[in-house]
Amino acid sequence: MFWRIDRQRIVRVVDGFLFRRIKIKGIVLFLYTVLTILLIYMLSFITEKELLNFITAFLVIDISNSEKKNLELKDKIKFYESITLASKSLLCGFVAPLFYILIFSSNLIGIIYIILYNISETRRYNIIDFVLNALNIVPSLIIQGLFYVVYVIRNKSFSIDFKGDYILNTLTRPLLNIEIMAAYIESVNFYYHFNSKELSFIKSYGKYNNKIDEVCLKDYLSINYATAFIYFMIFILINFFIK
Repeated sequence: MFWRIDRQRIVRVVDGFLFRRIKIKGIVLFLYTVLTILLIYMLSFITEKELLNFITAFLVIDISNSEKKNLELKDKIKFYESITLASKSLLCGFVAPLFYILIFSSNLIGIIYIILYNISETRRYNIIDFVLNALNIVPSLIIQGLFYVVYVIRNKSFSIDFKGDYILNTLTRPLLNIEIMAAYIESVNFYYHFNSKELSFIKSYGKYNNKIDEVCLKDYLSINYATAFIYFMIFILINFFIK
């Protein structure tokens, strides 16, 4: 129903409008804060729980829109973007916001998270990037746990080579570990570009058994949806027992 609605595009339009008139990051960030507070304030007046759940789901669940973007990546080179796009949508457009809604028992926390995510995808703000990275650590570990079960079942192996960077990635690049596990699950090669002071280098993860093509992409999307389904069932069960 909402497949064609690109929430990030809406944020990009607002961001472009603000920057054309203000051009100062600090002031724009302050305006984002004010707009977020106003949105949360207006939503706090909604007493009908089902209506608030609907609005929250529309705002925070963004996994299906990533499917649309992924299926549009027909160029051979762009298929390598698909692992990142699909992994990010699962983490930031599903698992993380629902995790914080569950932890804080508030839909509004999930909405704040997705606002931070969409702003960070539009323009770089160091403070937002830092906060978002910290918020993604635990949800990333949850996805990795589910992915690891898939990896063991599919590949009949227990080992995954993170090139000695697992702990560092967990704390500083939570999404990267998900991408690496996705590469191993699909038996494809995945490259990541690192910058360290004045050095720039690329690390290769995964296997060379298969190439990233449309079949591989659809398979990984199906794993994403299965992971989201299992996670959502856990979310519902925990909510049920808490209440």
